[in-house]
Amino acid sequence: MKKVFKKVLPVTVVGSVLVFTSACTNDTSSDKQNHPIKYEEKSYSIEADKISQISLSDMDRSVDVVKSNDNEIHITYFENDKESYAIDVSGEKNLIMKANTNKELKDYVGLNSDKTHRNVKISIPRGMESGIEIKTSKGDINLSEVNISGSVDATTSNGKIKASNVEIEKSFKVETKNDDINLSNVNVKGSIDATVSNGNLDIAKVAVDDELKLKSKNGGINGTIVGSYDVFSISSHVSKGKNNLPENKSGGDKKLDVSANNGDINLEFVR
Repeated sequence: MKKVFKKVLPVTVVGSVLVFTSACTNDTSSDKQNHPIKYEEKSYSIEADKISQISLSDMDRSVDVVKSNDNEIHITYFENDKESYAIDVSGEKNLIMKANTNKELKDYVGLNSDKTHRNVKISIPRGMESGIEIKTSKGDINLSEVNISGSVDATTSNGKIKASNVEIEKSFKVETKNDDINLSNVNVKGSIDATVSNGNLDIAKVAVDDELKLKSKNGGINGTIVGSYDVFSISSHVSKGKNNLPENKSGGDKKLDVSANNGDINLEFVR
């Protein structure tokens, strides 16, 4: 009889724990439905010539960079009683924006993320001399219809990076994990450095004056490059995939460096 009791007791205890956990989860989810999170839209503006660098970090948000209709930088975002932002301009004219949170473990139980409010939009004037650095996660980074005299450095994970109709004077560096990179009609007078892991890297009519560096792991690299084949010196390498580029080609004023691991390389040159 004692042996039977020893076998049954752990099952009874575990069953009680499971019931208790389930009850907590249901109560928390129900509470979120009865008392939905309230967001407040906020904005920040500053003259572009007062800023030399824009830095966004620890965002855990999607970020959109678009064209401003005036000579100011405008930032639109959403806050609630658990999540807010700190915006500051340093003595070196660096505009720094960081996300702050005071969430507890219970705030994540039954959470259904509201993508509409988990977004930051930056509007910048044409030819802005400031550089931009964006570091986020679990969100996309989109750049559309912008012209920037500085450099752009954008990094995310579990989110896409898209750039369309973009002109950059200096350099453009992008990196993501577990999603794709899409560059369309991107013109950079300096260099482009794009890296993706567990995703594809697709480009369409991408132009550089210096170097184009494309790297993928567990994904393919496809698309079109503006310029003739002859103006590029080429270095390419593929592992476990097909490659339509030569491994090495000398000559040319521009550099093309492409590598893919467990994916194909298929790039064409267009005018």
